[in-house]
Order: sequence, then C-alpha cells, then structure tokens
Amino acid sequence: MKKLTAVLLSAICAGTVVLGAGCSAKTNSLNSRSSKTNNSFSNIRGMDISSYISVQDGFDAMNKEENTGTYGFKDFDGKSIRDQKFFDFLAKQGMNWARIRVWNDPYDENGNGYGGGNSDLKKAIKLGKWATKAGMRVLIDFHYSDDWADPARQTAPKAWKDYNGDADKTAEAVKKYTTDSLNKLLDEGVDVGMVQVGNETNNGIAGVAASGDWKSNVSKVYAAGCDAVHSVAKKHDQKILAAVHFTDPQNGNQLGYANFLDQAGVNYDVFATSWYPYWHGTAESITDDLSQIAQKFGKKVMIAETSYANTLTDYDGFDNTVSEGNNDVGDGTVFPFTVDGQAKSFHSAVQAALDIKGKNGKTAGLGAFYWEGTWNGLMDVSSLSGDKRTGAIVKERKIWDSCGCGWTSSYSHDYDPSQTNGTAGGCVIDNQSFFGPDGKALQSLKAFSKDYDGTETIDENLTVSDVKVGDSDEPLVLDPDTELTSDVLGTAEIHYTNGSRETASVDWDSSDISAYEKARKNGSYGKTFTINGTTGKDNEQVSQKVTLLHPNLLKNGDFETGGTSDWKASDDSAGYDIETDSNNVYKGHNTLHFYSDSDFTFDLSQTVKITEDGDYQASMITSGAFTGSSDYAYISVDDISKQDVLNGWQAWNKQSTDTISAKAGDTVTIHIGVKATSKSWGAIDEVRFEKK
Repeated sequence: MKKLTAVLLSAICAGTVVLGAGCSAKTNSLNSRSSKTNNSFSNIRGMDISSYISVQDGFDAMNKEENTGTYGFKDFDGKSIRDQKFFDFLAKQGMNWARIRVWNDPYDENGNGYGGGNSDLKKAIKLGKWATKAGMRVLIDFHYSDDWADPARQTAPKAWKDYNGDADKTAEAVKKYTTDSLNKLLDEGVDVGMVQVGNETNNGIAGVAASGDWKSNVSKVYAAGCDAVHSVAKKHDQKILAAVHFTDPQNGNQLGYANFLDQAGVNYDVFATSWYPYWHGTAESITDDLSQIAQKFGKKVMIAETSYANTLTDYDGFDNTVSEGNNDVGDGTVFPFTVDGQAKSFHSAVQAALDIKGKNGKTAGLGAFYWEGTWNGLMDVSSLSGDKRTGAIVKERKIWDSCGCGWTSSYSHDYDPSQTNGTAGGCVIDNQSFFGPDGKALQSLKAFSKDYDGTETIDENLTVSDVKVGDSDEPLVLDPDTELTSDVLGTAEIHYTNGSRETASVDWDSSDISAYEKARKNGSYGKTFTINGTTGKDNEQVSQKVTLLHPNLLKNGDFETGGTSDWKASDDSAGYDIETDSNNVYKGHNTLHFYSDSDFTFDLSQTVKITEDGDYQASMITSGAFTGSSDYAYISVDDISKQDVLNGWQAWNKQSTDTISAKAGDTVTIHIGVKATSKSWGAIDEVRFEKK
C-alpha cells in the first residue's frame, strides 16, 4: 500500500487437489488435525497474520508499562485470547488458511528490528505451528528481502547485496534459501500447502530488475524458487503449490506478466494478485482478468491480498492507508465503510476468485487471503487532544520501535532509505483489522464462515453524525442543456459517530426538480436553486444547491467531438492530441492532452460573437506537471490572459480570466495553449466562455 505502499492483493484460481500421503513422523504428529479436516486447496478463506507476535508483544509492553491487563486480543464476549487460543478462535470462525511472510534478516547489526512484525523465519515457524494445530493450512510468503518488498522496492537481502542484481547468482541464492527455509518449516511440523516465490514482483525480485521479456533476468529467479518448492515437496512426499504474486491488475497488466512467465518456461502452479478495491477496480474485473490467465495458461489463480476499512477513524494516531479523503473512493468501494461492509467486501473477494473457471470448465480460482486482519494499533487516541494525545503517541512510538509492531522502525532506514529516517511508524491499517481498537473481535469475522453468503446484515446500532451530498459544500453546476434528474443529483453519504460511513439513496422532491426545469427551459441562467430530499436510510433530510450556468459560447470546449474541430491551431503548434477515457479526463470521455520529448508550444483559438450585453469570463480545467521553471499553460480573452503552472497528476484546477465587458454583436477571440520544456505533460478540459 502506499504508506503501506508495498502491499496489495492477489486473486488465485481454485481446483481441488488432494494432499500427498506421507511426511516425517514429527510432521505427522502436528499435522494430523489439519490433514483430516482440511485436505484440499479449494475455497480458501485465509488471512495474513504475519504481525501477530509483534502486536501481542506490543500489547504486553503496554500492560507492563501501565500495570494493567486490558491490552490484548479478545473474543466476541471480551474474553482474552492469545497464541494457540487466538488461532483456534480464528479457525472456529471459518478461517482455513494462514498466510505468513518471511524476510531473510530483518534486523540491523545490533539486532534491532526493522518493524512490520520483524517477520523472520523463526516467527514464521512459531505462527505456522499455531495455525497448523488450529487445523489451518499455511501459505509462506517469501519476500526475498530483509524488509517490505513491493512494486516500488525489491531490495536484495543484505547477504546478497554484493550480487548487484546478477540474475544467476541471485537465482542460486533463492534456490538455497527457499530449500533450507522450507525444510525447516516442514521439519517443525508446519502444514505448508503453498509458497509464494516473491511478493508483488511487478518490477523485479530480490534485487533483480525486470526488463525485456524476463528470460535473462527475473524469470531465472522465479524458476529457481518454484523448482526449490517442488523439490522439497517431493522430498517430504507432500503436495505444495508454488505461487507467483503480482499487483496492480487494472488495465490487463497481469496477462502480460503471465505471458512472460510462459515464454520463459517458469514451472509455477498458482498466479496470484493483490486486489485492493480502492485501487484496483471491481471484484468482477478481477474475475475477468484472472479468468484469462486460468484459461490461456491452465493455471490456478487467487487473490493473495485484499482488505477493507470498517471505519474511516484513525485509532493509533499514525495515518491509515484508507481515511477521510485518502483512498476512500474507487470503483471497487461498493460497500459502506462499516463492519458489515468489511465482511461483504472480503466475501466478494473470495467469490470473485471462486467464480473463475479454467479451460476445462472447472473451478480454477482457489479463493482469497485478507491482508493483516490482526494488525492492530496499540492505543485508541482518537478522542484525545493536546498534550494527552502527544504523550500517548510518544509512548506508542517507543513500543512500535522496540517490538516491531508498527509499519516500520527507526532502524530500517539504513537498509531501506525509502523509510522515514529516525521515526517509528505505527499501524497503517488499524481501521481494516478484524479486531476493534480495544482488541475485541468484530462481527465481520463472520465473512470467513463457509456458510456466509453476503446477504446477512451485521447490525452495528450506529448513530448518525452528519449527512453529506456531493463532493463539497459548493453547488452542483450544470450546463443549460443538462436535464436535472434524480440520477444527476445523486446519492447522500451518511457519516456515523464511530467514523464509518455509507452511501444512501435519496428521494428528491419532484416539485423542486420541476421548478428548476421550468427555469432552465425559460432561460433563467445564472441562478442557484435548492433541491430538497430524504434519504432512503435513516430518513435524514438533505438538500443540494444547483446553479444553472449561462450557455457556453465556445463550441467543442469539452473536446467531446473527439478532435479539435471549431478550434484554430497556430502554425507552430505541436505536442497535443485528444485522449479518450483515461485518468487524464476531467469530465465526459475526451480531454486535450499534451506531451512531447522535445520543447514545444501550441495555441488553439476560437472567435465567438457576443449575443447580449454583459460581463463575460473564460475558464479551463487543467492538471499535469511542467519540467521547466518558466513553463506555463494559459487561457486568454483578447488581451486578458491567465497563466497556470499546473499542480500534478489529477490535481484538477480551474483557471479563469478576469471578466470583460462586451456588447451584443461584438466578437472576441479565446486562446488556450502551452509553452513547455521537453517531457512536460498534462491535460486541458472543460474550456468555457460565458456570461457572468
């Protein structure tokens, strides 16, 4: 994730595969319960629990410091659960797999941990034994790093640093490390059913960068890891699946990765992806994407990581990945940020995988893993302020550092400079845990039950704190040719006192809509109207102000014709085109996009005739970034100009000229354009010239 920039999800396709028979005597003694109760790879309802030990250590440290026993995990009735009882409780809810990450050496030269659970092999064995005894199977997630691995960073372990990204040397090291680690896990009786060869390896693995068709670089590492998994499985007479794991599945990226792996002949069993609803699209889109891989390459597929917020409140005082105004919208965020919404989102992830069919028509989707649903903040500081809040966070920081139960520690910077130097970070997903800020289990754990079908509503007895309509307090602004309907007015967002929120339909007052429509047809431009309504949930009264714009005198100011018709380009204009249905579009389907590998300028103009006396103004919406200090975009009306320096990707900004006075019959010329250094980029949309 972004602060959690490394972590996202994977959807894996399932089919039933029965475990092999024999194991060592030691393995059989611990695995006997697991082998009898859960001997297939189908219908995985798993969770990553990698940080559990460090979080429990943090709770213990809080109890010791405050001489209390209140900190810790609890069941639905508030009874303390830890270690084996904790895993037994999760298994009772229906969790049938545990995902455990492994870092090679997550400590500095003095033994100080890097945080994020200090997830070494020793902890993985301890966690794996608890999970196995609880009847779960185990997925081992080798990052092949000493700290977080994700698309932005695939830092080689300290022990492999001198390889300098050499694929052959790294492949040999991965083979040995995977073999040795997996043997230790199996010898300790951990019921390993699957192994990830890398974590979110879109751009590289273990310090080896991905380039070209992968045959000469990362595919050697994947192959070495997968072959090691299969060799160890054969030695122990067990069936262990080798999985590869990628993220950012949108736009069909995953099919390209699968093609590279196929071309290189990598012998893997499962293609896994991360799927975070606020970043990666709908559950249906994941089913579609992974179905292509299952059917084309005959692979099992699954979701290796997913999560969902049960509230937008931050409990521990360290910013969460999902919060108010931050990753709280997306095509996949179709459920409210409530305990009920959290349960339904995870169920949708499992179902998205199980809906995937292979080329033989049988189920190819294995299921889904929730990412770190037991990673809690230590304290609830959400109601504190001033010195009390500051003091509580200082106390937390010391424990995040000493126990490794935060996102990062102050010791990680030397290994991974992308981590903030000198500052221990807290839990970035405390509002996505299946345990509340008091450590008590949430009812959303019901989603792990094989009998949960997503139709049950978990009643939280929430109290409404606010109801909002629209993105801001500003009026909804409409063109004269846009009919006002209930769909245009949209839905309401209900905010509750616990920080959660959900979308509610609105019954908009038909007489208010009719009054607006009458004014629109009569040409009552420039006026603002109030439309009242009642929410379908909680019967809350809401209203939406709607401003009726004057007509835009420009033609094709939104570029929806798909070209620049009606605009005249200067002779030296270059570096622009029309972009369709992309993230660079502000409204509608098209935008005026600009970019060039060399310095460029362009100027588009349009002359209009004034229809009535009054004051007029030109405006445009922009986003993008310039590479030169003197670069700018502009909009002008005759000699009156407004320049814009741009604010970044999707940082849409409205630029308006000063008003001019004009009389009916006058003609004025509006110009839009850019003067930019090479590799500057951006978009211009919704260009208007209208009466004010």
